[in-house]
Amino acid sequence: MKHSIGIYSGTFDPIHVGHITFTQATARELALDAIVFLPEQRPRGKQHVTDIRHRAELIKRAIQDDEKLQVLTIPSKQFTVTRTLPELQKHFKDASFTLLMGSDIVRTFTHRWDGLETLLKEAEFAVGMREGDNQNELEAIFAQLETQYRMPIARRYITTKNAHIASTQLRANAAALSQLPHPTMINYIRENQLYTDT
Repeated sequence: MKHSIGIYSGTFDPIHVGHITFTQATARELALDAIVFLPEQRPRGKQHVTDIRHRAELIKRAIQDDEKLQVLTIPSKQFTVTRTLPELQKHFKDASFTLLMGSDIVRTFTHRWDGLETLLKEAEFAVGMREGDNQNELEAIFAQLETQYRMPIARRYITTKNAHIASTQLRANAAALSQLPHPTMINYIRENQLYTDT
């Protein structure tokens, strides 16, 4: 029997309660066996990112009380279909994948994803609705892709109460530390002087 594994790739600089709420809601609604955070070493279009060792450690601290959540670092510098998907298939043998992503990422499908057809064929999608995004807009994109590639695309939209939270808020405002998922994260951030405003 295949295990149902959620893959959540991103920067997580730092991980916050919005990420955790999304993963927990997705695991519950889609009955996933586990969800794996996949922090990217060099995220697309982002500069001055905190070292992946620190980001991965903060994820470990954030998820330590939820046995369904895991963190994994892999050789790929960023998530790509051609390199990362085979790495995941090798690591999680006999697993079916659900790719977790924010609704803003869906709008990049048509111009930033090499190998998109393979991904659409090999994975399902859990789309976390960001504040202000429109589900009808996203459905139009998926419908266009279904027509283009002549295949059904399995997707679910996940709505949570913390969709307005962004990592930039935590990096810029010490008062936003209340949005960290676990109290041990604060000590780690301060000890390692990761976000100078904290």
